[in-house]
Amino acid sequence: MTDLNILIGGAAGQGVHSISLPLGKALVRHGLRVHMLQDYQSRIRGGHLFNVLRVGEASLLSPREGVDLLVALNQETVALHREELSPPGLIIYDVEQVKEVPAGVPSLGLSHETLLPGAAAGEIALNAGAAGAILGLLGVPVEGLAGLLEATFADKGPEVAAWNRAAAQRGHEMARERQSPFDFSRVSPPPSPRLLLSGHEGMALGALAAGLNFICGYPMTPWTSLFNAVSLRAARWGVVVEQTEDEIAAINMALGASFAGARALTGTSGGGFCLMTEGVGLAAMTETPLVVVVAMRPGPSTGLPTRTGQGDLGFVLSAGQDDSPRALFTPGTPAQGYALMVRALNFADKYQLPVFILTDQYFGDSQVTHEADEFPPAAVERFLDGGAKAGYERYALRESGISPRRLPGFGPGLVVADSDEHTPDGHLTEDLEVRVKMHEKRLRKLEGLRGELSGITAAGPADAPLALVCWGSTLGPAAEAVSRLNAENTPVRLVHLSELWPFPRQAVASVLAGARKLVVVEGNACGQLNRLLRQETGLAADHLVLRYDGRPFTPEYLLRGLAGVV
Repeated sequence: MTDLNILIGGAAGQGVHSISLPLGKALVRHGLRVHMLQDYQSRIRGGHLFNVLRVGEASLLSPREGVDLLVALNQETVALHREELSPPGLIIYDVEQVKEVPAGVPSLGLSHETLLPGAAAGEIALNAGAAGAILGLLGVPVEGLAGLLEATFADKGPEVAAWNRAAAQRGHEMARERQSPFDFSRVSPPPSPRLLLSGHEGMALGALAAGLNFICGYPMTPWTSLFNAVSLRAARWGVVVEQTEDEIAAINMALGASFAGARALTGTSGGGFCLMTEGVGLAAMTETPLVVVVAMRPGPSTGLPTRTGQGDLGFVLSAGQDDSPRALFTPGTPAQGYALMVRALNFADKYQLPVFILTDQYFGDSQVTHEADEFPPAAVERFLDGGAKAGYERYALRESGISPRRLPGFGPGLVVADSDEHTPDGHLTEDLEVRVKMHEKRLRKLEGLRGELSGITAAGPADAPLALVCWGSTLGPAAEAVSRLNAENTPVRLVHLSELWPFPRQAVASVLAGARKLVVVEGNACGQLNRLLRQETGLAADHLVLRYDGRPFTPEYLLRGLAGVV
Protein backbone atom coordinates (compact mmCIF):
# COMPACT_ATOMS: atom_id res chain seq x y z
CA MET A 1 0.00 0.00 0.00
CA THR A 2 1.51 3.33 -1.09
CA ASP A 3 -0.69 5.46 1.18
CA LEU A 4 -3.63 5.10 3.50
CA ASN A 5 -6.56 7.20 4.70
CA ILE A 6 -7.20 7.77 8.39
CA LEU A 7 -10.62 9.27 9.15
CA ILE A 8 -11.23 10.71 12.62
CA GLY A 9 -14.89 11.58 13.13
CA GLY A 10 -17.24 12.77 15.85
CA ALA A 11 -19.38 15.69 16.91
CA ALA A 12 -18.21 19.28 17.19
CA GLY A 13 -16.79 19.70 20.69
CA GLN A 14 -15.37 16.16 20.93
CA GLY A 15 -11.83 17.24 20.09
CA VAL A 16 -11.49 15.93 16.54
CA HIS A 17 -9.44 18.91 15.34
CA SER A 18 -7.35 19.28 18.50
CA ILE A 19 -5.94 15.77 18.17
CA SER A 20 -5.57 15.57 14.37
CA LEU A 21 -2.83 18.17 14.04
CA PRO A 22 -0.47 16.65 16.66
CA LEU A 23 -0.98 13.27 15.00
CA GLY A 24 -0.23 14.72 11.57
CA LYS A 25 2.91 16.48 12.84
CA ALA A 26 4.14 13.29 14.51
CA LEU A 27 3.77 11.40 11.23
CA VAL A 28 5.59 14.12 9.28
CA ARG A 29 8.46 14.17 11.79
CA HIS A 30 8.74 10.40 11.39
CA GLY A 31 9.41 10.99 7.68
CA LEU A 32 5.97 10.51 6.14
CA ARG A 33 3.98 12.85 3.95
CA VAL A 34 0.56 13.91 5.17
CA HIS A 35 -2.42 15.58 3.54
CA MET A 36 -5.14 16.47 6.05
CA LEU A 37 -8.66 17.38 4.96
CA GLN A 38 -11.06 19.08 7.38
CA ASP A 39 -14.83 18.67 6.99
CA TYR A 40 -17.04 20.47 9.47
CA GLN A 41 -20.49 21.97 9.80
CA SER A 42 -21.46 25.53 10.69
CA ARG A 43 -22.04 24.97 14.38
CA ILE A 44 -20.09 25.11 17.65
CA ARG A 45 -21.28 21.80 19.15
CA GLY A 46 -23.04 18.78 17.75
CA GLY A 47 -23.47 17.78 14.15
CA HIS A 48 -20.88 15.65 12.40
CA LEU A 49 -17.33 16.62 11.54
CA PHE A 50 -14.31 14.65 10.49
CA ASN A 51 -10.71 14.98 9.42
CA VAL A 52 -9.06 12.70 6.88
CA LEU A 53 -5.31 12.24 7.13
CA ARG A 54 -3.88 10.74 3.96
CA VAL A 55 -0.47 9.31 4.83
CA GLY A 56 2.26 8.02 2.54
CA GLU A 57 5.92 8.23 1.58
CA ALA A 58 5.47 10.20 -1.66
CA SER A 59 4.26 13.79 -2.04
CA LEU A 60 0.51 14.15 -1.37
CA LEU A 61 -1.38 17.22 -2.63
CA SER A 62 -4.89 15.80 -2.73
CA PRO A 63 -7.42 13.84 -0.70
CA ARG A 64 -8.60 10.52 -2.06
CA GLU A 65 -11.70 8.44 -1.47
CA GLY A 66 -11.96 5.45 0.87
CA VAL A 67 -11.07 4.86 4.53
CA ASP A 68 -8.44 2.46 5.89
CA LEU A 69 -8.46 3.41 9.57
CA LEU A 70 -11.71 4.77 11.00
CA VAL A 71 -11.57 6.48 14.39
CA ALA A 72 -15.16 6.79 15.65
CA LEU A 73 -15.80 9.04 18.63
CA ASN A 74 -19.56 8.47 18.33
CA GLN A 75 -22.01 6.05 16.74
CA GLU A 76 -22.91 8.44 13.93
CA THR A 77 -19.36 8.29 12.58
CA VAL A 78 -19.65 4.51 12.16
CA ALA A 79 -23.05 4.82 10.48
CA LEU A 80 -21.88 7.50 8.03
CA HIS A 81 -18.51 6.03 7.05
CA ARG A 82 -18.70 2.24 7.45
CA GLU A 83 -19.36 1.77 3.72
CA GLU A 84 -16.16 3.63 2.87
CA LEU A 85 -13.93 1.13 4.70
CA SER A 86 -11.39 -0.67 2.54
CA PRO A 87 -11.07 -4.50 2.75
CA PRO A 88 -8.16 -4.33 5.24
CA GLY A 89 -9.85 -1.51 7.12
CA LEU A 90 -10.02 -1.27 10.90
CA ILE A 91 -12.17 0.71 13.33
CA ILE A 92 -10.84 2.33 16.51
CA TYR A 93 -13.74 3.46 18.66
CA ASP A 94 -14.85 4.89 21.99
CA VAL A 95 -16.62 2.02 23.77
CA GLU A 96 -18.67 4.46 25.84
CA GLN A 97 -20.10 6.22 22.77
CA VAL A 98 -20.14 3.48 20.12
CA LYS A 99 -22.31 0.51 21.05
CA GLU A 100 -22.27 -1.27 17.70
CA VAL A 101 -19.53 -1.88 15.14
CA PRO A 102 -19.93 -3.79 11.86
CA ALA A 103 -19.63 -7.55 12.25
CA GLY A 104 -16.52 -9.03 10.72
CA VAL A 105 -14.61 -5.73 10.64
CA PRO A 106 -11.43 -5.67 12.76
CA SER A 107 -11.80 -3.18 15.59
CA LEU A 108 -10.09 -1.82 18.67
CA GLY A 109 -12.22 -0.44 21.48
CA LEU A 110 -10.80 2.19 23.81
CA SER A 111 -12.10 3.57 27.08
CA HIS A 112 -10.86 5.88 29.77
CA GLU A 113 -10.52 2.91 32.08
CA THR A 114 -8.32 0.89 29.73
CA LEU A 115 -6.18 3.91 28.85
CA LEU A 116 -5.90 5.56 32.26
CA PRO A 117 -7.14 3.26 35.04
CA GLY A 118 -8.45 5.29 37.95
CA ALA A 119 -7.82 8.70 36.38
CA ALA A 120 -10.66 11.18 35.92
CA ALA A 121 -9.46 12.21 32.46
CA GLY A 122 -11.63 14.05 29.98
CA GLU A 123 -12.59 13.19 26.41
CA ILE A 124 -9.38 14.51 24.89
CA ALA A 125 -7.35 11.83 26.67
CA LEU A 126 -9.33 9.15 24.85
CA ASN A 127 -8.59 10.91 21.55
CA ALA A 128 -4.92 10.96 22.49
CA GLY A 129 -5.15 7.22 23.10
CA ALA A 130 -6.66 6.74 19.64
CA ALA A 131 -3.84 8.78 18.09
CA GLY A 132 -1.29 6.63 19.93
CA ALA A 133 -3.07 3.51 18.70
CA ILE A 134 -2.84 4.74 15.10
CA LEU A 135 0.92 5.14 15.44
CA GLY A 136 1.13 1.69 16.95
CA LEU A 137 -0.71 0.16 14.02
CA LEU A 138 1.61 1.95 11.58
CA GLY A 139 4.78 0.96 13.40
CA VAL A 140 5.63 4.58 14.21
CA PRO A 141 7.21 5.42 17.61
CA VAL A 142 4.95 7.26 20.02
CA GLU A 143 7.56 9.55 21.62
CA GLY A 144 7.13 12.31 19.04
CA LEU A 145 3.37 12.39 19.52
CA ALA A 146 3.72 12.39 23.30
CA GLY A 147 5.91 15.47 23.19
CA LEU A 148 3.51 17.26 20.85
CA LEU A 149 0.58 16.44 23.15
CA GLU A 150 2.41 17.93 26.11
CA ALA A 151 2.93 21.14 24.15
CA THR A 152 -0.68 21.15 22.91
CA PHE A 153 -2.22 20.80 26.37
CA ALA A 154 0.42 22.66 28.39
CA ASP A 155 -1.87 25.63 28.97
CA LYS A 156 -4.45 23.32 30.59
CA GLY A 157 -2.03 22.38 33.32
CA PRO A 158 0.54 19.63 33.89
CA GLU A 159 -2.07 17.07 34.97
CA VAL A 160 -4.04 17.29 31.71
CA ALA A 161 -0.84 17.15 29.67
CA ALA A 162 0.29 14.07 31.62
CA TRP A 163 -3.08 12.36 31.07
CA ASN A 164 -2.86 12.79 27.34
CA ARG A 165 0.75 11.65 27.15
CA ALA A 166 -0.01 8.54 29.20
CA ALA A 167 -3.14 7.78 27.14
CA ALA A 168 -1.18 8.01 23.90
CA GLN A 169 1.48 5.66 25.22
CA ARG A 170 -1.10 3.12 26.42
CA GLY A 171 -3.02 3.27 23.13
CA HIS A 172 0.25 2.66 21.30
CA GLU A 173 0.97 -0.40 23.45
CA MET A 174 -2.50 -1.86 22.86
CA ALA A 175 -2.21 -1.44 19.09
CA ARG A 176 1.29 -2.95 18.95
CA GLU A 177 -0.18 -6.15 20.36
CA ARG A 178 -2.23 -6.58 17.18
CA GLN A 179 -1.22 -7.56 13.67
CA SER A 180 -1.61 -4.69 11.22
CA PRO A 181 -1.47 -4.59 7.40
CA PHE A 182 -0.16 -1.02 7.60
CA ASP A 183 3.55 -0.70 8.30
CA PHE A 184 5.68 2.42 7.97
CA SER A 185 8.33 1.39 10.49
CA ARG A 186 11.03 1.37 7.79
CA VAL A 187 10.57 5.11 7.16
CA SER A 188 13.22 7.36 8.68
CA PRO A 189 13.06 11.07 9.60
CA PRO A 190 13.89 13.50 6.77
CA PRO A 191 17.37 15.07 6.66
CA SER A 192 15.83 18.49 7.25
CA PRO A 193 12.53 19.38 8.94
CA ARG A 194 9.40 19.47 6.79
CA LEU A 195 6.41 21.75 7.18
CA LEU A 196 2.79 20.69 7.67
CA LEU A 197 0.66 23.75 7.03
CA SER A 198 -2.56 24.89 5.43
CA GLY A 199 -3.07 27.10 2.41
CA HIS A 200 -4.04 30.06 4.57
CA GLU A 201 -1.01 29.53 6.82
CA GLY A 202 1.18 29.54 3.71
CA MET A 203 -0.40 32.82 2.62
CA ALA A 204 0.03 34.30 6.09
CA LEU A 205 3.75 33.49 5.97
CA GLY A 206 3.97 35.06 2.52
CA ALA A 207 2.31 38.23 3.76
CA LEU A 208 4.71 38.52 6.70
CA ALA A 209 7.73 37.78 4.51
CA ALA A 210 6.62 40.49 2.07
CA GLY A 211 6.50 43.19 4.74
CA LEU A 212 2.82 43.23 5.76
CA ASN A 213 2.26 45.63 8.63
CA PHE A 214 -1.52 46.14 8.69
CA ILE A 215 -4.41 43.66 8.46
CA CYS A 216 -8.06 44.21 9.21
CA GLY A 217 -11.30 42.39 8.60
CA TYR A 218 -14.53 41.01 9.92
CA PRO A 219 -14.52 37.30 10.87
CA MET A 220 -16.29 35.17 8.26
CA THR A 221 -15.58 31.53 7.53
CA PRO A 222 -13.46 30.48 5.67
CA TRP A 223 -11.51 33.78 5.48
CA THR A 224 -11.21 33.77 9.27
CA SER A 225 -8.47 31.13 9.31
CA LEU A 226 -6.16 33.44 7.32
CA PHE A 227 -7.03 36.39 9.55
CA ASN A 228 -6.21 34.24 12.59
CA ALA A 229 -2.98 32.90 11.08
CA VAL A 230 -1.63 36.44 10.66
CA SER A 231 -3.00 37.62 14.02
CA LEU A 232 -1.24 34.82 15.92
CA ARG A 233 2.11 36.03 14.54
CA ALA A 234 1.36 39.76 14.55
CA ALA A 235 3.19 40.73 17.74
CA ARG A 236 6.43 39.06 16.64
CA TRP A 237 6.34 40.68 13.19
CA GLY A 238 5.05 44.11 14.18
CA VAL A 239 1.70 43.86 12.37
CA VAL A 240 -1.25 46.01 13.42
CA VAL A 241 -4.43 43.89 13.59
CA GLU A 242 -7.92 45.39 13.68
CA GLN A 243 -11.22 43.50 13.80
CA THR A 244 -13.74 45.82 12.16
CA GLU A 245 -17.47 46.08 12.67
CA ASP A 246 -18.23 45.01 9.10
CA GLU A 247 -16.68 44.56 5.65
CA ILE A 248 -17.42 48.13 4.57
CA ALA A 249 -15.23 49.36 7.40
CA ALA A 250 -12.61 46.72 6.63
CA ILE A 251 -11.89 47.70 3.04
CA ASN A 252 -11.95 51.42 3.76
CA MET A 253 -9.70 51.04 6.79
CA ALA A 254 -7.24 49.01 4.72
CA LEU A 255 -7.32 51.71 2.02
CA GLY A 256 -6.62 54.41 4.61
CA ALA A 257 -3.68 52.45 5.99
CA SER A 258 -2.29 51.89 2.50
CA PHE A 259 -2.71 55.57 1.58
CA ALA A 260 -0.63 56.43 4.65
CA GLY A 261 2.12 54.02 3.57
CA ALA A 262 1.32 50.69 5.25
CA ARG A 263 1.40 47.37 3.46
CA ALA A 264 -2.26 46.53 3.96
CA LEU A 265 -4.32 43.36 3.63
CA THR A 266 -7.99 42.67 4.15
CA GLY A 267 -10.33 39.87 3.20
CA THR A 268 -13.72 38.28 3.51
CA SER A 269 -15.90 35.47 2.21
CA GLY A 270 -18.93 35.22 -0.02
CA GLY A 271 -21.56 37.75 0.94
CA GLY A 272 -19.05 39.91 2.80
CA PHE A 273 -17.39 40.88 -0.46
CA CYS A 274 -20.68 42.40 -1.63
CA LEU A 275 -20.19 45.08 1.01
CA MET A 276 -16.66 45.76 -0.21
CA THR A 277 -17.44 46.52 -3.84
CA GLU A 278 -17.74 50.30 -3.41
CA GLY A 279 -14.31 50.26 -1.80
CA VAL A 280 -12.95 48.32 -4.78
CA GLY A 281 -13.92 51.23 -6.99
CA LEU A 282 -12.37 53.69 -4.54
CA ALA A 283 -9.06 51.78 -4.65
CA ALA A 284 -9.09 51.84 -8.46
CA MET A 285 -9.92 55.54 -8.77
CA THR A 286 -7.50 56.74 -6.10
CA GLU A 287 -4.87 54.26 -7.36
CA THR A 288 -4.20 53.02 -3.84
CA PRO A 289 -2.43 49.67 -3.40
CA LEU A 290 -4.60 47.02 -1.77
CA VAL A 291 -4.67 43.22 -1.44
CA VAL A 292 -8.04 41.57 -0.80
CA VAL A 293 -8.46 37.85 -0.10
CA VAL A 294 -11.87 36.42 -1.03
CA ALA A 295 -12.26 32.97 0.51
CA MET A 296 -15.14 31.63 -1.54
CA ARG A 297 -18.03 29.65 -0.10
CA PRO A 298 -20.92 28.01 -1.96
CA GLY A 299 -23.67 30.62 -2.24
CA PRO A 300 -25.52 32.77 -3.01
CA SER A 301 -26.04 34.92 0.10
CA THR A 302 -24.42 33.35 3.18
CA GLY A 303 -24.63 29.98 1.41
CA LEU A 304 -22.79 27.06 2.99
CA PRO A 305 -20.38 28.80 5.38
CA THR A 306 -18.03 25.86 6.03
CA ARG A 307 -18.13 24.11 2.64
CA THR A 308 -15.95 24.65 -0.40
CA GLY A 309 -16.59 26.00 -3.90
CA GLN A 310 -15.26 28.16 -6.72
CA GLY A 311 -18.34 30.18 -7.55
CA ASP A 312 -17.06 33.76 -7.13
CA LEU A 313 -14.61 34.04 -10.04
CA GLY A 314 -16.94 36.02 -12.28
CA PHE A 315 -18.14 38.15 -9.38
CA VAL A 316 -14.68 39.25 -8.26
CA LEU A 317 -13.50 39.90 -11.83
CA SER A 318 -16.38 42.30 -12.43
CA ALA A 319 -16.88 43.83 -8.96
CA GLY A 320 -16.67 47.61 -8.79
CA GLN A 321 -17.78 50.37 -11.09
CA ASP A 322 -16.90 50.87 -14.76
CA ASP A 323 -13.76 49.33 -16.28
CA SER A 324 -11.05 49.36 -13.66
CA PRO A 325 -7.68 47.56 -13.55
CA ARG A 326 -7.03 44.76 -11.11
CA ALA A 327 -5.06 41.54 -10.76
CA LEU A 328 -6.47 38.21 -9.65
CA PHE A 329 -4.54 35.20 -8.31
CA THR A 330 -5.80 31.70 -7.47
CA PRO A 331 -3.23 29.53 -5.64
CA GLY A 332 -3.43 25.73 -5.65
CA THR A 333 -1.03 24.75 -2.84
CA PRO A 334 0.28 26.38 0.36
CA ALA A 335 3.61 27.01 -1.39
CA GLN A 336 1.80 28.74 -4.27
CA GLY A 337 -0.21 30.70 -1.72
CA TYR A 338 3.02 31.90 -0.12
CA ALA A 339 4.55 32.96 -3.44
CA LEU A 340 1.39 34.60 -4.78
CA MET A 341 0.82 36.59 -1.59
CA VAL A 342 4.33 38.04 -2.01
CA ARG A 343 3.60 38.86 -5.66
CA ALA A 344 0.23 40.35 -4.74
CA LEU A 345 1.68 42.78 -2.22
CA ASN A 346 4.52 43.77 -4.55
CA PHE A 347 2.25 44.14 -7.60
CA ALA A 348 -0.35 46.15 -5.68
CA ASP A 349 2.43 48.53 -4.65
CA LYS A 350 4.03 48.73 -8.10
CA TYR A 351 0.86 49.11 -10.18
CA GLN A 352 -1.18 50.98 -7.55
CA LEU A 353 -4.34 48.90 -7.83
CA PRO A 354 -6.32 46.22 -5.99
CA VAL A 355 -5.05 42.65 -6.21
CA PHE A 356 -7.46 39.84 -5.35
CA ILE A 357 -6.57 36.34 -4.19
CA LEU A 358 -9.33 33.74 -4.45
CA THR A 359 -9.23 30.81 -2.03
CA ASP A 360 -11.81 28.43 -0.58
CA GLN A 361 -12.39 26.30 2.51
CA TYR A 362 -10.61 23.26 1.11
CA PHE A 363 -7.52 25.26 0.17
CA GLY A 364 -7.54 27.38 3.32
CA ASP A 365 -7.96 24.63 5.91
CA SER A 366 -6.31 21.53 4.39
CA GLN A 367 -2.87 20.74 5.80
CA VAL A 368 -0.16 19.75 3.28
CA THR A 369 3.43 18.54 3.77
CA HIS A 370 6.04 20.80 2.18
CA GLU A 371 9.81 21.04 2.17
CA ALA A 372 11.10 24.17 3.89
CA ASP A 373 12.91 25.36 0.77
CA GLU A 374 9.54 25.73 -0.99
CA PHE A 375 9.18 28.93 1.07
CA PRO A 376 12.26 30.97 0.09
CA PRO A 377 13.02 34.48 1.42
CA ALA A 378 10.79 37.07 -0.20
CA ALA A 379 11.86 40.17 -2.07
CA VAL A 380 10.06 43.15 -0.55
CA GLU A 381 9.58 45.71 -3.32
CA ARG A 382 8.33 49.21 -2.58
CA PHE A 383 7.61 51.75 -5.31
CA LEU A 384 7.51 55.21 -3.76
CA ASP A 385 8.63 58.52 -5.25
CA GLY A 386 10.66 60.34 -2.65
CA GLY A 387 11.70 63.17 -4.98
CA ALA A 388 12.18 66.71 -3.70
CA LYS A 389 11.14 68.65 -6.78
CA ALA A 390 8.11 70.90 -6.65
CA GLY A 391 5.09 70.60 -8.90
CA TYR A 392 4.34 67.03 -7.87
CA GLU A 393 1.40 65.45 -9.73
CA ARG A 394 0.00 62.38 -8.03
CA TYR A 395 -1.75 61.20 -11.21
CA ALA A 396 0.74 62.33 -13.81
CA LEU A 397 0.05 60.91 -17.26
CA ARG A 398 2.65 58.28 -18.08
CA GLU A 399 2.85 55.70 -20.85
CA SER A 400 3.05 52.84 -18.31
CA GLY A 401 -0.06 54.09 -16.55
CA ILE A 402 1.88 54.19 -13.28
CA SER A 403 2.07 57.65 -11.75
CA PRO A 404 4.57 58.77 -9.08
CA ARG A 405 3.36 57.99 -5.56
CA ARG A 406 4.36 59.84 -2.43
CA LEU A 407 3.08 59.46 1.10
CA PRO A 408 1.17 62.32 2.71
CA GLY A 409 3.21 64.18 5.29
CA PHE A 410 6.60 63.09 3.94
CA GLY A 411 8.62 65.46 1.79
CA PRO A 412 7.57 68.46 -0.25
CA GLY A 413 4.48 68.68 -2.36
CA LEU A 414 0.82 68.23 -1.54
CA VAL A 415 -0.54 64.68 -1.91
CA VAL A 416 -4.09 64.92 -3.20
CA ALA A 417 -6.50 62.03 -3.73
CA ASP A 418 -10.02 62.17 -5.09
CA SER A 419 -12.71 59.56 -5.66
CA ASP A 420 -14.21 61.67 -8.45
CA GLU A 421 -12.53 61.81 -11.83
CA HIS A 422 -9.58 64.14 -11.47
CA THR A 423 -6.81 66.02 -13.18
CA PRO A 424 -3.18 64.85 -12.97
CA ASP A 425 -2.66 66.95 -9.83
CA GLY A 426 -5.54 65.14 -8.10
CA HIS A 427 -8.30 67.74 -8.19
CA LEU A 428 -11.74 66.71 -9.38
CA THR A 429 -12.79 67.60 -12.90
CA GLU A 430 -15.64 67.24 -15.38
CA ASP A 431 -13.43 67.94 -18.37
CA LEU A 432 -14.35 65.00 -20.62
CA GLU A 433 -11.08 65.05 -22.52
CA VAL A 434 -9.24 64.68 -19.21
CA ARG A 435 -11.61 61.88 -18.29
CA VAL A 436 -10.63 59.90 -21.38
CA LYS A 437 -6.91 60.42 -20.79
CA MET A 438 -7.08 59.45 -17.11
CA HIS A 439 -9.24 56.38 -17.79
CA GLU A 440 -6.90 55.15 -20.51
CA LYS A 441 -3.89 55.81 -18.25
CA ARG A 442 -5.31 53.55 -15.54
CA LEU A 443 -6.15 50.77 -18.01
CA ARG A 444 -2.63 50.81 -19.47
CA LYS A 445 -1.42 49.24 -16.23
CA LEU A 446 -2.91 45.96 -17.39
CA GLU A 447 -0.42 45.62 -20.23
CA GLY A 448 2.53 45.91 -17.87
CA LEU A 449 0.90 43.45 -15.50
CA ARG A 450 0.16 40.98 -18.28
CA GLY A 451 3.83 40.91 -19.21
CA GLU A 452 4.79 39.86 -15.66
CA LEU A 453 2.30 37.03 -15.18
CA SER A 454 3.66 33.49 -15.28
CA GLY A 455 1.20 31.45 -13.25
CA ILE A 456 0.80 28.36 -15.44
CA THR A 457 1.62 24.90 -14.09
CA ALA A 458 1.79 22.26 -16.82
CA ALA A 459 2.41 18.52 -16.51
CA GLY A 460 2.10 15.55 -18.81
CA PRO A 461 3.04 15.20 -22.49
CA ALA A 462 3.05 18.49 -24.41
CA ASP A 463 1.57 16.73 -27.43
CA ALA A 464 -1.19 14.90 -25.54
CA PRO A 465 -4.47 15.00 -27.48
CA LEU A 466 -6.42 15.83 -24.31
CA ALA A 467 -5.72 18.81 -22.02
CA LEU A 468 -7.30 19.20 -18.60
CA VAL A 469 -7.52 22.87 -17.53
CA CYS A 470 -8.19 23.92 -13.94
CA TRP A 471 -7.57 26.73 -11.46
CA GLY A 472 -7.08 27.35 -7.75
CA SER A 473 -7.53 24.51 -5.28
CA THR A 474 -8.32 21.89 -7.94
CA LEU A 475 -4.58 21.57 -8.68
CA GLY A 476 -3.83 18.62 -6.40
CA PRO A 477 -6.77 16.36 -7.39
CA ALA A 478 -6.34 17.23 -11.07
CA ALA A 479 -2.59 16.56 -11.00
CA GLU A 480 -3.12 13.15 -9.42
CA ALA A 481 -5.89 12.21 -11.87
CA VAL A 482 -3.66 13.18 -14.80
CA SER A 483 -0.74 11.24 -13.31
CA ARG A 484 -2.89 8.12 -12.98
CA LEU A 485 -4.11 8.41 -16.58
CA ASN A 486 -0.60 8.85 -17.96
CA ALA A 487 0.58 5.86 -15.91
CA GLU A 488 -2.15 3.84 -17.68
CA ASN A 489 -0.82 4.98 -21.10
CA THR A 490 -3.63 7.49 -21.60
CA PRO A 491 -1.76 10.71 -22.49
CA VAL A 492 -3.28 13.77 -20.83
CA ARG A 493 -1.81 17.24 -20.24
CA LEU A 494 -2.53 19.20 -17.08
CA VAL A 495 -2.75 22.99 -17.30
CA HIS A 496 -3.35 24.81 -14.01
CA LEU A 497 -3.84 28.59 -13.88
CA SER A 498 -2.93 30.48 -10.72
CA GLU A 499 -2.78 34.02 -12.18
CA LEU A 500 -6.09 34.59 -13.91
CA TRP A 501 -6.23 38.34 -14.53
CA PRO A 502 -5.06 40.02 -16.62
CA PHE A 503 -5.70 36.77 -18.46
CA PRO A 504 -2.44 35.40 -19.95
CA ARG A 505 -3.94 34.92 -23.41
CA GLN A 506 -0.85 34.13 -25.43
CA ALA A 507 0.71 31.84 -22.81
CA VAL A 508 -2.50 29.86 -22.38
CA ALA A 509 -3.07 29.55 -26.12
CA SER A 510 0.53 28.35 -26.52
CA VAL A 511 0.39 25.70 -23.80
CA LEU A 512 -2.90 24.35 -25.20
CA ALA A 513 -1.80 24.41 -28.84
CA GLY A 514 -1.12 20.68 -29.03
CA ALA A 515 -4.46 19.55 -27.62
CA ARG A 516 -7.34 18.40 -29.80
CA LYS A 517 -9.81 18.21 -26.93
CA LEU A 518 -10.16 20.44 -23.85
CA VAL A 519 -11.69 19.52 -20.50
CA VAL A 520 -12.19 22.28 -17.91
CA VAL A 521 -12.48 21.34 -14.23
CA GLU A 522 -13.91 23.75 -11.66
CA GLY A 523 -15.99 23.93 -8.49
CA ASN A 524 -19.07 25.75 -9.76
CA ALA A 525 -22.17 24.94 -11.77
CA CYS A 526 -21.71 27.14 -14.84
CA GLY A 527 -18.06 26.75 -15.85
CA GLN A 528 -16.84 30.26 -15.04
CA LEU A 529 -13.23 29.60 -16.09
CA ASN A 530 -14.51 28.10 -19.33
CA ARG A 531 -16.40 31.34 -20.03
CA LEU A 532 -13.25 33.35 -19.35
CA LEU A 533 -11.15 31.06 -21.52
CA ARG A 534 -13.56 31.44 -24.43
CA GLN A 535 -13.81 35.21 -23.92
CA GLU A 536 -10.05 35.76 -23.89
CA THR A 537 -8.72 33.15 -26.34
CA GLY A 538 -11.66 31.89 -28.40
CA LEU A 539 -11.01 28.39 -27.05
CA ALA A 540 -13.83 26.53 -25.34
CA ALA A 541 -14.09 23.28 -23.45
CA ASP A 542 -15.32 20.17 -25.20
CA HIS A 543 -16.30 18.78 -21.81
CA LEU A 544 -16.80 20.17 -18.30
CA VAL A 545 -16.20 18.36 -15.02
CA LEU A 546 -17.96 20.44 -12.38
CA ARG A 547 -18.60 20.02 -8.68
CA TYR A 548 -20.81 22.25 -6.56
CA ASP A 549 -22.04 20.09 -3.67
CA GLY A 550 -19.68 21.76 -1.18
CA ARG A 551 -17.14 18.94 -1.22
CA PRO A 552 -13.63 19.20 -2.67
CA PHE A 553 -12.58 17.35 -5.80
CA THR A 554 -10.86 13.99 -5.51
CA PRO A 555 -8.92 12.17 -8.24
CA GLU A 556 -11.64 9.52 -8.27
CA TYR A 557 -14.38 12.10 -8.79
CA LEU A 558 -12.45 13.57 -11.70
CA LEU A 559 -11.82 10.19 -13.30
CA ARG A 560 -15.52 9.37 -13.09
CA GLY A 561 -16.26 12.73 -14.72
CA LEU A 562 -13.85 11.89 -17.54
CA ALA A 563 -15.46 8.53 -18.28
CA GLY A 564 -16.28 8.41 -21.97
CA VAL A 565 -13.93 11.32 -22.71
CA VAL A 566 -10.53 9.64 -22.34
